[in-house]
Amino acid sequence: MPKENAALENVFGTIGTVLWTGQIIPQIWKSYREKTTVGLSPWLMLIWSVSGIFLGIYAIVQNINIPIIVQPQVFSTLAAISWVQCLYYDPKRPRSLCVAIFLLYCVLFASLEVAGVFATRATLRAGDGKLLRFTGIFSGVLISVALIPQFIEIYRLREVRGISLLFLIVDISGGVFSMLSLGFKRHMDWVAAVTYLGVIILDGAIILLAAILNPLARKRREAAISESSNATAVATIDEDQIQTSSKAQKSLDEKRL
Repeated sequence: MPKENAALENVFGTIGTVLWTGQIIPQIWKSYREKTTVGLSPWLMLIWSVSGIFLGIYAIVQNINIPIIVQPQVFSTLAAISWVQCLYYDPKRPRSLCVAIFLLYCVLFASLEVAGVFATRATLRAGDGKLLRFTGIFSGVLISVALIPQFIEIYRLREVRGISLLFLIVDISGGVFSMLSLGFKRHMDWVAAVTYLGVIILDGAIILLAAILNPLARKRREAAISESSNATAVATIDEDQIQTSSKAQKSLDEKRL
């Protein structure tokens, strides 16, 4: 295990924070540009955002380092924006309602986190570390569980749609640097490490599924278009034949008259 090094801890932690500060921006931009979030599970973003409350409490009380304390706040805010986009685009909801939901959520988020920090510190002063362990472990559980609805969405569509692959790549990179920062602490924070490792593995699984399923989905669409074109061509030929036969019959009838 690497020796304690506060400088490297903060360098890697800062890089991880910078990456995670912008990790969901590509997803937010993709949804905004395409004006749709079909294929992106709103539950993924909502649960990820909620997980930041517990991870934020854990990071603040543990005083891990400033970059990693900032991470959950930015992560949750961006996830909440992406979640509200899901509400706004699919299904369509009034913009004013979505803005109100976002602002109300932010107030609730901040209130719960502040209350959680004071409550956890109080239990620690009383010599009980169970609540602290719960916040750290539960945040990791939520981050992992949040991806289940996305995998269900992928299974339903039989391809990876709506989710930005650039977002996943940046997310993985942020997790890697954040893990490296933990490696240079005096004591390894295994709860945070497992959380970051879970993000890396599950995001990587989605990228792998995109590489496997998306080409197959393109082939299915191309085959469907080809079949549709052939059916249209056959229908056109049949219609022409009917019209030709009708004209020939009409001409024959006129000659008889």
